Amino acid sequence: MYEKGLLLVNGNAGQAFIQKNIEAAAGILANHIEQLVIKQTQYKGHTEKLTKEWGDAYHIIMIMGGDGTVHECINGAAALKNPPPLCIFPGGTCNDFSRALSIPQNIKRAADALMNGKTRYIDIGRMNERYFSNFYGIGLIADTSENINGEWKNMLGKVSYFISALQTLADTESFTFELSIDGKKLTDEAVMVLIVNGNFIGASQLPFQDISLDDGQFNIFIVSEGGASLLREYLTAKNPLVWDPAQTDVKHYQGKTIELHTAEPMKADTDGEIYMETPVTIENLSARLPFLVPDIRV
Repeated sequence: MYEKGLLLVNGNAGQAFIQKNIEAAAGILANHIEQLVIKQTQYKGHTEKLTKEWGDAYHIIMIMGGDGTVHECINGAAALKNPPPLCIFPGGTCNDFSRALSIPQNIKRAADALMNGKTRYIDIGRMNERYFSNFYGIGLIADTSENINGEWKNMLGKVSYFISALQTLADTESFTFELSIDGKKLTDEAVMVLIVNGNFIGASQLPFQDISLDDGQFNIFIVSEGGASLLREYLTAKNPLVWDPAQTDVKHYQGKTIELHTAEPMKADTDGEIYMETPVTIENLSARLPFLVPDIRV
């Protein structure tokens, strides 16, 4: 039982959607939280502001929204000295980070699983003076996010990401970069550099089995022009695709501290948000934030 809980709801989701999901979760939350405060966010950055200013006053902070809302909450919670457990009720288009945490995608089932779950301390990434939970990427991934048609996103949801990715693949160009991973430097060309903490992007699980959210390491994938065909296969595969980076044009590394430079500043996609640019220094903050996750027993 939590004494005080704060539920932050993405105010851009639409009132009918918000009311339906709050009603779905409310009965379950009432059995686990003595005093529940619900606030709708009103503008971009509001979730971060509320988390930073109010986080110390609550015993649990819940987010009802998509990856952008989660990203804001992460940046607010990272500023707290002793952040309370964070809890995600997926209400966005892809909900990638909630998928990485094995959270059910139905709000009512998510509320039940999380309120009866456990606390898990998760790594987050510090990128210059900002933070991310799921991934940081340049090249193809950032171009894909920028090229998404807003009307398609509203109508088709996560399918719009696949359409944009396939269209962007047809016109992708390689770039030169310099990368330092725990002090080891390399220079190469790629169509995408992807630094991941989680294992879902665009609502699809990455085809690599050893990604962990709490091992203190990032997985870095460098995709060359030749590797673009693998991405196309991955996007269109009907069954889960498993691949070995050693056998493809995708190079794989692991590391804790990363520096990334490009000849000209390049836009970066961070948890689905485009506002960062290279150059960047990224550090893995091991087990930095507590999250409620389902108690999955094998």
